[in-house]
Amino acid sequence: MENRPGTLKNWVDIFRNDLAALYPSEEIMQFIYLLSEDIFSWDKITVRLCLDQILNEVAHSRFRTALERLRLGEPIQYIIGKTWFDGLPIQLTPDVLISRPETEELCNLIKQEHGGKEFEIFSILDIGTGSGCIPISLGNKFPYARLFAIDHKESVLEVARRNAILNHCNITFLLLDILVDNSSALHPEFDIIVSNPPYVKQSESTLMHQNVIDYEPLEAIFVPDENPLLFYHAIVNFAWKSLNRPGVLYLEINESLAREVKELVLSAGFEKVEIIRDVFGKDRFIRAEARMQITDTSYWYTDKC
Repeated sequence: MENRPGTLKNWVDIFRNDLAALYPSEEIMQFIYLLSEDIFSWDKITVRLCLDQILNEVAHSRFRTALERLRLGEPIQYIIGKTWFDGLPIQLTPDVLISRPETEELCNLIKQEHGGKEFEIFSILDIGTGSGCIPISLGNKFPYARLFAIDHKESVLEVARRNAILNHCNITFLLLDILVDNSSALHPEFDIIVSNPPYVKQSESTLMHQNVIDYEPLEAIFVPDENPLLFYHAIVNFAWKSLNRPGVLYLEINESLAREVKELVLSAGFEKVEIIRDVFGKDRFIRAEARMQITDTSYWYTDKC
C-alpha cells in the first residue's frame, strides 16, 4: 500500500519509526487503534480498511500531540483520557490509577462466586475506589445490588462519579480516609466488601516501569517498607465491624505479602481465609468469610497494638 502523506498509514509508519526504541511493535499498533477509536470511533477492522484515508487537520493534530506525549513515556490511557475495564469505558485523570488486568480478575472472582444473585438485593462496598471501576463492573453483573464506594480525595470521587454516570450505574460515593476514620457507624452493613489498596513496597519501585513512576498517582500504589500492611490493617478492622453475617471480604494483595495478609485476616476473626492465585500463578487475592458475631474488640485500640 502506497504511503501517501496525510493518510492514516502515514501516521502508522511515523509512530513505528519514532517509537520503536521505546515500545514493542504490537503496542505501537495498539496506540493507533486506541487513538482511532477515540478520534473517529473506529474499531480495529475499520482502521485496517481506512489506512489510505486522508485525515483532516484535527485528526493530524491529535496524532501529533499523542506522539509527542508517548515519546515522553506518558501512558496512552491518560493521553486519550480513558481505558476499558471488563469491557466498560472508564474515564481517567492523573488523579486515578490505571486499572490492571489483575483487578478485572478480582471482579470476575466475585462474579463467579455470586453468580446466582443477579436478581437479588444485597450490598457491596469498594474501599479505595479510584476510578470506580470495581463497583461499576460488579453493578453491571448485579443490577439489583446496592453499591457503595469510598475514597479519601474529592477529585478522585469526581472521576468515579462521572464513570458511574457514563456506565448507567447507581453508586453511593462517600468521602472517607480509611486510615483516619474507619468507624462502621458511618456506613450501613455490607454483604461484600472488596478493596484493591496500595500494596507495592517503596523498595519495589525500581522494578516498575518509569512511566508508572512519572505519571500515575504514587499514593495509590506504594506503601512504606516498614509498614507494608498499613491499609490492610484498617480495611480488615473496618470489614470485621461492617460486614453482615455471613459476609465476604475480597482483597487484592502483593504476592510477597500473601502470608502476612492472611495471618492478619485470620487474627481479626475471619474464617475460610484463602489465598487465590492470578492467571500468572502469583498469590494475588485474599478471600475471607465473616461468620462469627463481633465480640469485644476494644483491645485493638490500646497503645500496646
